Amino acid sequence: MVNTVACQITLFGDDTVKNVGLIRKGPNFYQWAIQQGYRNINGVFSRTKYDGREIKENDYLSRRLLGEYLSLAYREFTQNLPSGIRIKEIRQRAENLHLCPENNKMDIVLADGHHYSADFVYITTGHGKNIYSQHDESLQQFVAAHQIKNALLDYYSTPYPIEQLNSIAPRSHVLMQGIGLSAYDVLSQLTYGRGGNFTEDAGQLHYIPSGKEPTIALFSRQTLPFSSRGVNQKGDGEQYSIATGSPQINFETQILPLLLKEMSYVYRSTQLGRWLSPESYIVTPKDKQCIQELLYPHQNKTFTSLDDYTQFFIEYLEEDLFASTAGNVDGPVKAATDVLRDVRDILRAAIDFGGLTDSSHKYFIEHFNPNFNRISVGPPMQRNKELKALMEAGIVTLAGGPSPTLVLNADTGRFEIHPIFQDESSLVEGDVLIKAKIDSFSLFDDNSSFIRNLVSQGIIRPFINHGYHPGGIDIDCHQHPINTEGQVQNTLWVLGNPVEGINFYTYILPRPFVNSRAL
Repeated sequence: MVNTVACQITLFGDDTVKNVGLIRKGPNFYQWAIQQGYRNINGVFSRTKYDGREIKENDYLSRRLLGEYLSLAYREFTQNLPSGIRIKEIRQRAENLHLCPENNKMDIVLADGHHYSADFVYITTGHGKNIYSQHDESLQQFVAAHQIKNALLDYYSTPYPIEQLNSIAPRSHVLMQGIGLSAYDVLSQLTYGRGGNFTEDAGQLHYIPSGKEPTIALFSRQTLPFSSRGVNQKGDGEQYSIATGSPQINFETQILPLLLKEMSYVYRSTQLGRWLSPESYIVTPKDKQCIQELLYPHQNKTFTSLDDYTQFFIEYLEEDLFASTAGNVDGPVKAATDVLRDVRDILRAAIDFGGLTDSSHKYFIEHFNPNFNRISVGPPMQRNKELKALMEAGIVTLAGGPSPTLVLNADTGRFEIHPIFQDESSLVEGDVLIKAKIDSFSLFDDNSSFIRNLVSQGIIRPFINHGYHPGGIDIDCHQHPINTEGQVQNTLWVLGNPVEGINFYTYILPRPFVNSRAL
């Protein structure tokens, strides 16, 4: 399912969108689904007149429906063009691009060998895939060398395409690295994707196995689940807002204290049921502790054993589900975490184009942002209900606590996870290792020949913030790439995931009525 409620997704403009040309208005995702006659039949969305119930604004719709909606928008934009513009679709992979200074044009080389001349080029390649790292290579070599000992042995450096996981045998023991959004796709494919069913009894979700599932043990750097989204109590364009930031600033000393204070203020005001005076509000030690526990659940805690940590993990899930049920307006926890989601545009104003000092940019990317994502952009509540049910059914367990170690056992031909606990030395074995993550864009590791050729010609270079590389291609404030000589390429533009680094949070769906930058 899509990770955002239907009413908060749109591909069409509105009157809040500023400093643009033609605004094409149209239905948001929810309105489109209603217009198309879709209804919710026990979580399955089908065109029907009478079965099931009407789709609601706060439903999480399927990705299949999102694909249909994207196709509608594409047709609308390409079939209703302003005068003087026409679209020519070339369904070929671009392999290379050459600058032609003699005529100020660009020569695009296609996969079939044809060439296409262009005056201007927009690079919007989206999520890609990186070449194998040395670590990936060593894992693949381990599998190739030891499958003779263990026929079930396998390694997946990416979970996608998700159908590839169908080859995992039911009797396999799977170790899954990563408990973010991609992990929920893997869990779905290996459980009810194999014929299992979820049933609800007295408000509790239970999983009925099909017998075709492998067992799955989870681990990650923190071994914490993403917090689920609170029941949405905001409209399609409603946000909490603050004002802050101007480059070049220190995230840790100038922005983070404001963010934590805003979260504390919203938490306490929601808890009291009335808005306190912002001018006189002072963060109390209790308020600060509540927010710190949301961001850093392990802080000041020790765990004696895997059983001890598993109990903590389940209680964390239960508390998160309780907080999600209270909602993102009436519930203090989700109201506070939604602050982070609602002020992303303000964070962009501070972070984009080298707005942070290099050391604080590193802190933001490597330390704060993973926690930001975990507590504010998690899955729909249903997903964590399913995770809890899978654990109760014994299909899913934990392979360790925080910072476990992966070991390759050549004697047994199996992967091992060695957790670190106060009173216990243990290991969890697995036949299959799945890295449940999507690759971050890496200029020098991307497996696209198009990107590699741009790099080799010096047309693009990495963004470096005074010695720190947060990722992505270097661009100017108009999204033009900067070459290795420091020259701006004025006939080229780069947008989206390839510039995640100099731009912040490029991979979100546009939201209506908030002057969405993505529109």
